[in-house]
Amino acid sequence: MKRIGKYKISNAFGNSNGFTMIEIISVLVIVGILSAVAVSKMSSTDVYDVAMEVEILKSHLRYSQIRSMSHNESWGISIKGGSSYTLQKSGATASVNLPNENSATHTFASGIKATPGTKAISFDDLGSPGSSDIVITLKVNGKNPSKLTITQTTGFIY
Repeated sequence: MKRIGKYKISNAFGNSNGFTMIEIISVLVIVGILSAVAVSKMSSTDVYDVAMEVEILKSHLRYSQIRSMSHNESWGISIKGGSSYTLQKSGATASVNLPNENSATHTFASGIKATPGTKAISFDDLGSPGSSDIVITLKVNGKNPSKLTITQTTGFIY
């Protein structure tokens, strides 16, 4: 308490030697915001890029499979160099575009490669890729592998 003349004046907040609750909460909020920004900047999108390319490849394989079953012709996908693939009709480049593409060829996003690097996958009129399972692995810069499998006989793609 302070004394001014004959009057005693007391501090309304009691002890003035510590931090107020508002100061502590505001510091915690600022630290939380800074840590959220730092974590988001450090994380890589490589896993998402590979997952996106796998889903695009699945849809294009299913498209060629449906074309095979509906036209009674051999349709498929030919992977070239591990970095792109082309829609094939009876072993030659098809004259139609892949879905959501401007051509019959799709190029993987930067750094993504397919294994095996060269592979021709064709479907018969029943949608079968043949008598053995086909496994394609996509990796970005040699890391974060994601596998795509086409089941023998049934042609189920997962």
